[in-house]
Amino acid sequence: MKHRKNLMPLIKQFAQDATRSRQGKRRVERRISERIDEYFADPLRRDGRGRKPEFLCKAKTALQHLICATNWQSRPHLDPNVQQEAQALVKTACHGQTPFESLMERASALRGRVNKSGKTHNARKPIEGCDPLREALPHGFAAERLHTVERLAQAGRRLGNCAKNNAYGLHDRLRQRESDFYLMLRGSDPVAMFEVDLETAKIIDFRGNRNADVELPRPVLIALLRRLQFNGDDVEACLQQGAASIFATGPADVREPDWQCGNLSVWLRPSRLLIKESRKRERWSSFEWYEANWKASDASRRRRLDALMTRYPSIARLARKAVEAGRVRRRRPRRVVVRRARN
Repeated sequence: MKHRKNLMPLIKQFAQDATRSRQGKRRVERRISERIDEYFADPLRRDGRGRKPEFLCKAKTALQHLICATNWQSRPHLDPNVQQEAQALVKTACHGQTPFESLMERASALRGRVNKSGKTHNARKPIEGCDPLREALPHGFAAERLHTVERLAQAGRRLGNCAKNNAYGLHDRLRQRESDFYLMLRGSDPVAMFEVDLETAKIIDFRGNRNADVELPRPVLIALLRRLQFNGDDVEACLQQGAASIFATGPADVREPDWQCGNLSVWLRPSRLLIKESRKRERWSSFEWYEANWKASDASRRRRLDALMTRYPSIARLARKAVEAGRVRRRRPRRVVVRRARN
């Protein structure tokens, strides 16, 4: 890398930004130049051609930081303590009594604190297209959308999960509007957090304290899915509590299955089948007809329908009925509404 051996343009730039009077500028230029000459008087920082390039690069970087510090003194988004530190550094540099090596260390440390303060400021800014939202739910629960990176990180720290930092890219997914994150509260206490894929409106992760599985009351989950229009069939926290999408978004009723035999209950909707197996504990499976096959949701206990349809011909008939209903719905023409123009 080619280094500019003449640091004078940077010195003049700092003096111009740090002082107003012509005499003050000249005084600052002279003092900083003297401190830099002292810095390079050390034989370790020189070679046969003069000043070593690596130390010239460090000096140039320090001068650039000092120039930036003149702006950081009054930058509104920075922490007040950082602004005061920038003011003190500029004042010290102008006095020209401190060795340049010490100024370099202070300028480098200040640069780091400015970066940290800037990140904190950006984390507090509301994400565009992600407005604050709080939805009241039964039994004293509520769902709150985390509309800033700072809120997401705070919720991650409270629950002890990976949202506390960006190690897994959760903050990036919020900034880039790939996902929304919601905090589940009971009163003022956080009980869980879930992530929604914005393209599909599906819940893709639902975790409690320290990433533990969470079991919320079925009415709470049904109300959550219905009011926010989400699909929770891919997470156990919803499906294995009997909070399936067809109960939240359609006329299906968990108390009225379309077919029941022994410990099996089946609900159908166009291109969908929902199966409950009641043994020691309820086991739910959700299937969707996709590209000539029944595809199980991620949280389903059963991965295939073959064995059930072989053993119970009624389930096979229900499956055919669901497929045909889905075809009819796709063939149905859209209703076009023509609005009259107002005079």
